[in-house]
Amino acid sequence: MFTYNINGKASRHFTYADLINCGNTAILNQIENLPQQPETWRALSLLATQLLDPIVDQFGPISFTYGFCSPELARLIAKNRNPHIAPKLDQHCAYELNQNQKLICDRLGAACDFTVLNNPASTSSDIQADTPVDMQQVAAWICENLKFDRLYYYGKDRPLHISIGPQMNQFVQTMKTNADTGHRVPSKKGRDAVALTVIQNVDY
Repeated sequence: MFTYNINGKASRHFTYADLINCGNTAILNQIENLPQQPETWRALSLLATQLLDPIVDQFGPISFTYGFCSPELARLIAKNRNPHIAPKLDQHCAYELNQNQKLICDRLGAACDFTVLNNPASTSSDIQADTPVDMQQVAAWICENLKFDRLYYYGKDRPLHISIGPQMNQFVQTMKTNADTGHRVPSKKGRDAVALTVIQNVDY
């Protein structure tokens, strides 16, 4: 029988709990948001080791806004007016199965959304310790230095979505938010070398 330790180390900087217990919906509704598939636990560790640890090393501590999503959590979030999730595509469900024992997301892998709260590496006396980091700069650094599957960019002061997966597509999609409806609308996209250009040319 498969056993897990949610408080165990997923990587140098993160426990599994960091990647799982990071959404307000699960916490407020007291959902046991735990992976049931061994492959999901391994994917979360790869996400933390290959992507998140290097980001922390470069920019400092990060704050998760969305991490692993169990089928139960996905159903609950979907009831929101603007849920902003796509379980069949976004990789937050990793290797989890639906009620029919079918993969929820065929892309597999694992994903999270995060922000960088400050830049402790800065030595400028003009910059306060809690100065928000420009997430466009973070996204550009990721494109230049890390191997990932998908990166969704929403704005300089908004969380980034990052994932790993079997294909490691190095794919970037920029998204804009409709001011009237709150819905997110796909904008420019690119892969590999074009991905960096897409991020560098974003003006929001």
